[in-house]
Amino acid sequence: MAEEDLIRVEDAFLAAVERCKKIGFDFIDIHGAHGYLLHEFVSPLSNTRTDQYGGSLENRIRYPLRITSSIRKAWQKPLFYRLSATDWAEGPEKDENGEWRQWGLEQSKILVGEIEKLGVDLVDVSTGGNWEKQSIPIGPGYQVPFAEALKKAHPKLVYSAVGLITSPKQAESYLQDGKTDVIFIAREFLRNPHWAMYAAQELGVAIKPANEYERAWMDVLAPKPAAEN
Repeated sequence: MAEEDLIRVEDAFLAAVERCKKIGFDFIDIHGAHGYLLHEFVSPLSNTRTDQYGGSLENRIRYPLRITSSIRKAWQKPLFYRLSATDWAEGPEKDENGEWRQWGLEQSKILVGEIEKLGVDLVDVSTGGNWEKQSIPIGPGYQVPFAEALKKAHPKLVYSAVGLITSPKQAESYLQDGKTDVIFIAREFLRNPHWAMYAAQELGVAIKPANEYERAWMDVLAPKPAAEN
């Protein structure tokens, strides 16, 4: 990408922000994970540039920070940043000569420190998606330790965790143990659009289902105010 390409993409991000304002969205989540453009810039596996946007860690994170800064200036509501905390590539993040070989947790900590300075409100922590030979040890909550590590490194920010979080008690345990601040649920909502009510039922939390669904969820109904009884 030449400078005119970088400007074109930056302008496209800002045009998207303006559409978000008109639509009335409550927050924006910048997608800097999973091999999308901003992840491609930060990882030494995908960024082979030799100019000011490649080589050193400072250079590789330059464009993502530039995009984040521009969006933050244009958007007054909560701003999230989604990152992949590791490429899951074979070998260490840094070699014996002190050179960064792949994207990993230590560089992610540095990136999070920089986006915190720009006023990002929440870091949406995922992993992978940038390296075709990635080897991921999939299991329940397998990405939660990355959110936990980043939270310990920069505790003033808010963090979300993802990754095979499927049961209400599992999700709640990560919150109660202080490993993350927020749980993002995706596939379970695709499997069960009423997962939130199911979670309330399992955790013993009173909620208000939509009127049309009340008869199916009587055991989670919040008590009505006295004036409505």
